[in-house]
Amino acid sequence: MSLVLQQLFRHTFGAANVSVVSPSWLSGSFVVSDILFAYNRIFVIGFAVSIVFGTYLLLTRTSLGLQIRAVMQNRAMASCVGVRTDRVNMMTFALGSGLAGMAGACMSQIANVGPSLGQSYIVDCFMIVVLGGVGNLVGTVSAAFGVGVTNQILEPWLGAVLGKIIVLVGIILFLQWRPNGIFVTRSRSLDS
Repeated sequence: MSLVLQQLFRHTFGAANVSVVSPSWLSGSFVVSDILFAYNRIFVIGFAVSIVFGTYLLLTRTSLGLQIRAVMQNRAMASCVGVRTDRVNMMTFALGSGLAGMAGACMSQIANVGPSLGQSYIVDCFMIVVLGGVGNLVGTVSAAFGVGVTNQILEPWLGAVLGKIIVLVGIILFLQWRPNGIFVTRSRSLDS
């Protein structure tokens, strides 16, 4: 589906990347101890932290979050107690689409906008979600930090490709040991 949509956008809007002009308050940078901090990257980091915190609050402090977790853990039982699972699926898809849209807007501050803007991040995203434990926000954040830091430590010594290969092999070996990821979602189901 992703490839079909990319080709559709290429055909409709053209294949050339478009640069997004940042607002004046996001342009520029400051230096601390010979390290350059760009305003737009600091904004993206802060925005990502606030979105993760907001998603955490939504999932743990609202009735929609309770329903999402109930449907995720045991759809049949959630349906039996009156949760409209089709509506929850629709709301979850809308929430995920909105988060993806906000991620795309943040990516426009870092890279040029084109049909294949997020394509290089797809494999990393799937690795992080599986490593952290599917359906676990804390696990996803922990896995993202772990993979990102490990990647940044290995890349200067081994190069970008070999560093990424070693991280991938490490994740595969870890998942052989703990197939459910770092944080396992607890359930009362006899199947798990």
